[in-house]
Amino acid sequence: MRNAFGLATAVAAVLSTVGGAQAPTRIATTLNALKTYAVFYHGKQIVVRAAVVQTDGVARLTPAGASGEGDPRKASSVFVFWKDRPPRADGEIRGEFWDLGRLREDDNRFTAYDFHSLVQLVTGGRWPGRDEMFVLVGASLIEAPPPTVPNVRNIALMPEHYADRGVTVVGRFRGRNLYGDLPAPLNRMQWDFVIQSADAALWVSAIRPRGRGFELDPGAKADTGRWLQVSGTVRYDGAKVWIDGESLQLATPPSETTVDVVVPPVVTEAPPQVIFSAPLPDETDVAPAGAVRIQFSRDMDPRSFRDHVRVSYPSPPAGATLAAPPVTVAYHEGNRSLEIKFGKPLERFQKVKVDLLEGISAIDGQQLQPWTLTFTTGG
Repeated sequence: MRNAFGLATAVAAVLSTVGGAQAPTRIATTLNALKTYAVFYHGKQIVVRAAVVQTDGVARLTPAGASGEGDPRKASSVFVFWKDRPPRADGEIRGEFWDLGRLREDDNRFTAYDFHSLVQLVTGGRWPGRDEMFVLVGASLIEAPPPTVPNVRNIALMPEHYADRGVTVVGRFRGRNLYGDLPAPLNRMQWDFVIQSADAALWVSAIRPRGRGFELDPGAKADTGRWLQVSGTVRYDGAKVWIDGESLQLATPPSETTVDVVVPPVVTEAPPQVIFSAPLPDETDVAPAGAVRIQFSRDMDPRSFRDHVRVSYPSPPAGATLAAPPVTVAYHEGNRSLEIKFGKPLERFQKVKVDLLEGISAIDGQQLQPWTLTFTTGG
């Protein structure tokens, strides 16, 4: 009997952990968060609670309840391209979010959408820079009454409605954002953690994730998947939403019922590729004290470079052993480039090999194929 009970407990723990690793296919968020963390939401299915204003033949999103006045030519607007034009102008808006400035003007994946007429209206024909103009494509509007009951999803969609109010919510423990449910760390205390339910997630701060019969580690994926009931006060600061926790306890999963539609992915980004390097492949007479720069076709996940860049001397002199110098790597989001610096000058007149190993990825998780650069140093 004891062995059977132990086996059942182990199976339940595994299932709980597997459940914690699953990511929603759509992310509930706010207009503020979309604009502030555009690189995180770029290419993702999202849902926001917003109104739609039609001006000069284009539709754009405004906060729900806003007057809808204003010039669509202003920066940082989110413009809507409908899958099916809705009969009303406010509700839950769903679609795929893209930052136009992160796309090439000739990207043939978007031929179904007239971006150029929009750009002509907003910027006079100049293709926008990053974080300047956003679009929601394949969009649909779901009629849904304004939220009244506080839960993780309703707070994520309309934090201003619950700000500074006491709430009690139930969510799945996700550690210190270990599954990338939210775009940025909260950075309030060392025990900050995320809870997630349905297609939404919230930070919890001011309380350690432990209580009667449990103690969870925000840095351990093995602890994720447990359901917690959290009581506290909702805080809303621009694009960040969190609960200052006051008490918590273990809970049972709620019924995650949300109005839902099956929306197939509208477009799929190509896997990232290396498009340029300095030095060039097989270049000779490279300065030993220089740095290596590698540019990519996609926005990359900076964290994925850690422990996945290797530098070596593939052809040392006969009988000699050359240890590669220590390296530091820095990813520059502005031009999608990786800079590799060496702790000391490279050996003179030696072939150098730089490997980008398996595990490096773009921000949407698509993997970079392992890539190698070789060059030869000069004197």
